[in-house]
Parts: sequence; C-alpha cells; structure tokens
Amino acid sequence: MGLTLPDGKMPKKGKTGAWSTGADILEDMATIHDLPRRILDWRQVSKLKSTYTDALQDHINAETGRVHTSYSIAGANTGRLASTDPNLQNIPIRSEEGRRIREAFVAEEGKLLVALDYSQIELRILAHVAGIEELKQAFRDGVDIHALTASEMFNVPLDEMTPEIRRQAKAINFGVIYGISGFGLARNLRIPRSDAQGFIDRYFERFPGIRAYMDDTIAFAKEHGFVQTLFGRKINTPEINAKGPQAGFAKRAAINAPIQGTAADVIRRAMIRMPAAIEGQPAKMLLQVHDELLFEVEEGAVDRLIDTARGVMENAADPAVKLDVQLSVDAGQGQSWAQAH
Repeated sequence: MGLTLPDGKMPKKGKTGAWSTGADILEDMATIHDLPRRILDWRQVSKLKSTYTDALQDHINAETGRVHTSYSIAGANTGRLASTDPNLQNIPIRSEEGRRIREAFVAEEGKLLVALDYSQIELRILAHVAGIEELKQAFRDGVDIHALTASEMFNVPLDEMTPEIRRQAKAINFGVIYGISGFGLARNLRIPRSDAQGFIDRYFERFPGIRAYMDDTIAFAKEHGFVQTLFGRKINTPEINAKGPQAGFAKRAAINAPIQGTAADVIRRAMIRMPAAIEGQPAKMLLQVHDELLFEVEEGAVDRLIDTARGVMENAADPAVKLDVQLSVDAGQGQSWAQAH
C-alpha cells in the first residue's frame, strides 16, 4: 500500500535529490483534501507554542523585564539585518493564531507601541526597476495593487472584489518577486498546481516587463557573478552558473536580491537618520523587522513621532536614488505590538 500525490504519481526525489518528506506530501495533498490541511494547521499551532509561547519566556531579562535580541548587519546575503537569540523578526503575523503571539509584547504604563511599516516597498521597487508603467501609475493614484492584480488576473471588477480573491492576488504579487513556481504557489494557496501555474502565466502576459527584468537580471548575474541594488551595493551570486538542482534556486535568488536588497538599503538609511530626527521626543526605537520599525512612545507624543518617523522613512532613498514611485509608510499604535500593527 502506498500514498499517491494529487496527480496520481508516487512520492519521488525532489529538486535537491532527497526523497519527499511527510510534510512535503501533506502540503501536496492539502491542495485537494481537508484532512491534510487540518494536520498542517495543528502542526502550525504546535510550533507556535514550542517556538514562541514557551521559548520566549526563557529570554526575558531578569533586570529589565524585557526580551532583548541581537542583530547581525551581514546576516543575510541581500543585506537584510538578521535577528538572533531570540529571533524577533520571525514573530508570526500572517495567521490569526500567529498574530496573537504579538499580544504578549506590551508598552510600559503611560506609553504606546507605534509601528511604522513600508507599504508594499518591494512591489514599488519592482515597478521602478522593471519599468511597469501601469503599476507606477497605480501607486501614484493610490490604487490597491493587490485588488488591481486580482481584477487583471481573474477578470473581476474592482467594486466586486472579495477578500479571498484579493488574498490570492497578493500571494501572486509577492510570489512573482521571489520567482515562485506553480508548485510553490499551489502550496501557498492550497489550490491545484495547474491553476497556480495558470495564474503565473497570465501575470507575465499582463506585465511582460517583469519577465524582461528577470531575464536581464539573470543574464547580468551570469556574466558578472553579482547583482546590484539601486544604491550600487553588490550582492554576489556564486551559484548562478551552477548546473542541476542549485540552478533554479540561484536564479530566483538573483532575481529577488536587487529588490529585497534595495529595500534593506532604504530602511537602514532611515534607521541611521532616525536618532537625530527624534532627539528630544519621548520616544525610543525598539526594533527593526525588515520593512517595519517599532517605537515605544509616551501617549501624548504619538502623533508627533509618527509624523517625524514617517518623513524620515519615506525620504530615505533620496537623494542617492530617485525612485519613480513614492515610498509610503503605514502607521499603527496600541498598547501591544499586535494592536500597533
């Protein structure tokens, strides 16, 4: 007796040469059956408990009553900061259960937590570097990019958009940046692989400039052995000319690196300028989570802090890089990190 995959085939070796794991098979089966979905959901909750609910308590500093992390400035090839011991950049946000972990992070009495988050910064950078005029104009007009993509992909008028259709379009938008395959998108959305590949194919048909950007970036990386952010920082791509299983991964990494790397450059420029900008205000920058900065602020000074920090963040690229799309920052506030996001 054996277990077959949704396409009727038996489990086999994956791209890395290893046999498919039980988790891989469950991910495949979850696209068509309810029971594997329930098992995966249970595993997610179990991981939340062991990794965060239980483990974070051991990291509370006895003197400060706070959890302190360490940052590595060169912890990621793209230039993103890496958080360790514990990793506070990995606190979940995408699922309802995961977001509840953030309820445990609270401000001192009389203060609030304020989160300022770049809005779709990687899509804005992609629109700039790939020269996608429709996306540039949509950002200028304040159009919901995920709803716009959903309308284009699924032929649904914007005024008839549903949250589920928008969620699928959001997964496509961000998946394309990372060079996602039909297989990967199918897993993310838990839909048949043929449907997922169809979404990706239609995306490239609608926005051909993105495919051209990808092809040009891979060609540049193969010739030079690196790619660059918009600020000129080089990101090495040593595996770009590899053969076999590593080739696909290396290409996806090369495609994403200039976009994610530019976003990392932008927020680091904002962080460098932030202390001087908020000097004299009853506020402290606590944490960086990729595209987000978290502050602790006295209740009466929240609006001033938001105005100041937003100005720094939205103009962090200038004058070194003049983006065709204006950066935008969303702000939230609350007694807990969950409320602020």
